[in-house]
Amino acid sequence: PILFLEFITNIVFFQFKKVKVSLILGHTASRREEITSDEKTHDWKFYVRGEPGTKVESFIDRVIFTLHESFPNPIQTIKHPPYEIVEQGYGTFLMQVEVKFKNKRTPKSIHYKYDLLLPGPGLSPIKKSRKEILTFTNPNPDFLSKLVEGGGQLLTHYCDVDGNVVDGANIDNTNSSGSSKTEPNSKPPVKTEPKPGKQSSTQSQPPPASPPREKHPEKKHKKEKSTDCDSALIPLL
Repeated sequence: PILFLEFITNIVFFQFKKVKVSLILGHTASRREEITSDEKTHDWKFYVRGEPGTKVESFIDRVIFTLHESFPNPIQTIKHPPYEIVEQGYGTFLMQVEVKFKNKRTPKSIHYKYDLLLPGPGLSPIKKSRKEILTFTNPNPDFLSKLVEGGGQLLTHYCDVDGNVVDGANIDNTNSSGSSKTEPNSKPPVKTEPKPGKQSSTQSQPPPASPPREKHPEKKHKKEKSTDCDSALIPLL
């Protein structure tokens, strides 16, 4: 009976996989002591990198930086780590960044915009960065292995035949040091408070008892289907 039940379970449920990876976009900028002959007032460096201890070059093919048109070389392509450029400038601008993946299928790349700021006269150097979290659903096996090798967090979920996500084991990718990478919860819990009532100088009276409610049979809420299950076509055999 146990073997039969296990066989039925494997046929009824399907799995889909998600891989989460993190990229860090950032820059440093400082004012020069002497202005260059072409009136450049600042030194700056911009970079795209992974979390410490990860190897994003496993799944990144190249990074293309598009600078302001006033630069002599406004489009720069870096094919190997570190994915960074070092320049001199005199003003802030909006940089375009394209990260191309080692993926034979879609998505093949992702685009970002980054506001490259420079410190004003007498101000301290700037050191700024932001984290971008990417989630790939059901990547092809070759790209999946590259994502995991690069430090991606692998999550496996399960769907039933109706397209509903069911409980399953979450498999966290563990790096070579033996620690699991988890995504921090960026949003703190929201506290809800009751709305204040009308203020009165007299002592508040208890609310009148509400009339008994007529009992109705409970309605079963229909589960919403997950779009992730649309691509979960791998039976667990």
